[in-house]
Amino acid sequence: MYIQRLDHSSSIHHSIAVRHDTAPQNHNVWHYHEELELINIKKGSGTFFVGDCIHRFSNNFYILIGSKTPHYWLFDEQYINNNSGESADIRVVHFTPDYLGKDFFTLPESAAIRAVYSLAERVVTFNDDENGTFNQIFDQILIESPLNRLLILTSLLNRIRAFESPTLLTNHNHTTPPHHDDYKRMNKILDYIRFNYKIKIQLQEIAKVAGMSPNSFCRYFKQKMGKTLIQFVN
Repeated sequence: MYIQRLDHSSSIHHSIAVRHDTAPQNHNVWHYHEELELINIKKGSGTFFVGDCIHRFSNNFYILIGSKTPHYWLFDEQYINNNSGESADIRVVHFTPDYLGKDFFTLPESAAIRAVYSLAERVVTFNDDENGTFNQIFDQILIESPLNRLLILTSLLNRIRAFESPTLLTNHNHTTPPHHDDYKRMNKILDYIRFNYKIKIQLQEIAKVAGMSPNSFCRYFKQKMGKTLIQFVN
C-alpha cells in the first residue's frame, strides 16, 4: 500500500469541505493531502499514525493536522466490524491553506492563523472545555452555509492559537515521505509497522522488508523519521 494523495476541496469548488462519518473504513488508508484537517472523534477509539508518531485516541478526541502530513487511522475492531453493531461518530473539516484567499495571509491581521499553521505542521491535539465549546462548533459547522463556515473555522483556529501549552505530536525533524524519491520504501516500512506494532518488531525482519542490512536500516530510519525505530513504536 502506497501513500495516497487525496483532494477534499477542489472537486466541490469550495475552500472548506465538511463531512460526518459513522464508518471509520473511510479513514483506513495511509494518505496525505494539501488541505489542513480538523477532526473530532466524538465516538470511537483506536490508534493514529501521523508523521513520526503513533498515538492512541478515544472518545472526544480533537486534532489539527498540517498540510501534506501523512497519516492513517486504525480504529479498534468493534468500529470496523460491520456485525458488531458499534458505530463511530467522526466530524471532519478539510480546508485549503489559503481558504480566505492568498492576499489575506499577507495581512498582519492573519498572524494568529499563520501561527496555528506552524503548530499544525507538528500536529496539534486539544481538549474541549467544560462548556463543550468545541463540540458545539463542530455541530454548527456541519450545517452552516459555506460563508458561515469560513467565519466559524477562523474563530476555531483563533481559539486554538490561544492555548498556552498545545500538545504537539510530531517531531520538528520528521520527514514527509511523499517528497522523497524513496517514498515507496518508506511506505513498505510504515505498512509493516502499522500491521505489526502491537507485537515486538524484529529488526532483522523489518530491515528485510526494506531490503537493507540492519545497520543500514537503523541509519536510514533515523534519518527519515527523526527517531530510532524503538522511539517510534514506543
